[in-house]
Amino acid sequence: MTVGQWHNEAYQALRAAATAMGQRRVRNAADINAAVNARAAVYAQLARATELLVGGRPTVEVADRAGASTILTREGQRLTQLYVGLRAATIVDRQFPAAPAAVTAEPARSLRRAADAIGVIGDILVSHVPPGHQPRTPEGLAIRAGGGVQSSLADIARLATAAITIDIALPGWLNQGRGHLAEIYRPVAEAARWTASSRLSAVARELVALGRGQPPLHGLDIARSPLNPVPGVNSVADALAAVNAARTWMWQNPRELTSIHLQLGTQLGLAVHVLASDGDPRLIGGWRQAAIAAADLRATPPVGPARDTAAELAEVLRWLRSRGHGDRDDPDGTHAQQISRLNSELPFMAATLHKGLTAALQRGELFVKAEAILERPAGSLVYRAASGWRPAARSDDVVQDLARALVQGQDVGSQGADRSLSAMAFPKPPRPRNSVPEPSWSRTDPSPGRGAQRSR
Repeated sequence: MTVGQWHNEAYQALRAAATAMGQRRVRNAADINAAVNARAAVYAQLARATELLVGGRPTVEVADRAGASTILTREGQRLTQLYVGLRAATIVDRQFPAAPAAVTAEPARSLRRAADAIGVIGDILVSHVPPGHQPRTPEGLAIRAGGGVQSSLADIARLATAAITIDIALPGWLNQGRGHLAEIYRPVAEAARWTASSRLSAVARELVALGRGQPPLHGLDIARSPLNPVPGVNSVADALAAVNAARTWMWQNPRELTSIHLQLGTQLGLAVHVLASDGDPRLIGGWRQAAIAAADLRATPPVGPARDTAAELAEVLRWLRSRGHGDRDDPDGTHAQQISRLNSELPFMAATLHKGLTAALQRGELFVKAEAILERPAGSLVYRAASGWRPAARSDDVVQDLARALVQGQDVGSQGADRSLSAMAFPKPPRPRNSVPEPSWSRTDPSPGRGAQRSR
């Protein structure tokens, strides 16, 4: 499930909790403890997600609600105010026993479900932008560059607004217990009244408004590693998961990429473009040139995770090639939508392969065909051309062709409505440093390169 799906899960759970709080009476202290602890967990997880999005705490911790109230009254600084308000909402002047492992009573059950869903959103972010470390994925680089952050802060603010609705009802719900229970949980009621009467809701509404129309992170999913054995690909969802897993590993381990990764990655890009463009040669030229160039490279076979990564790409390629031409005639356009989703992932795939090409050249572990040498076998009067292999160099036509085509692939994004996170949050993928120099001809020059002429 993606960030967008978990956000919807959390929002629906918070709405269900608010409804239950207005309809169900307090039964016992265990129910209250479960609800109180789950409420605090909701605010804490929202604050954690905010930290992960912006790369750290927007401000130092606020020790009490009075300090938070002062910050919330300032003009501007909406990010700081949101974070401070969320942290202050978790402050309760009394500790309560932990909730039972299996929470069955409402509204505690829905509050727990919301806290867990928001926690998963944080876990997904951690897989891309781990705290204290460099981003692990291209999506992580996009987030650190600001891609999708404003929209995601709006999503957090929207969940905070739903949580505040619960705090508005919480004192009355606790008061149903009357007597000793009402007194025991008076600190919780005070915390809820502070949150409900503070400017946190106003700040949240402002952030929601600022996030409208901004590129979202709803398509972001957990960054998993390639699997062994490789799971079969039978749908576009399976294909996207495999492509993202392979791409993530290659981005993190560019020094372990070999020619097979370059070949499979470019063939995958070509296959997607052929299906997306209905074979129009004007639209598939870049990936076709990349696939032709990559086919002329050799390296030692991959091992371990590198082999698993290649297998993931090969399985997606098998599935793509099994898609018959008849599939494109589907009346509801499902096939086109599926291919569009894969097509939108290709700019980051091109950036990843470009990064791996650079690393492989630096290691001297890519090889191209050497010029044929005439040799006469012992006892023969006839000479024959013996071909060999030599380390690839940046100046080789095949390397220049591949580099040029991959750079073009980074600049071509999907323009459809179903664009991916990569395309929406960061229109131009980050360029790897120390990349292979572009050929001497202009990238906008429509004439083919020397290698393209050679490949015909």
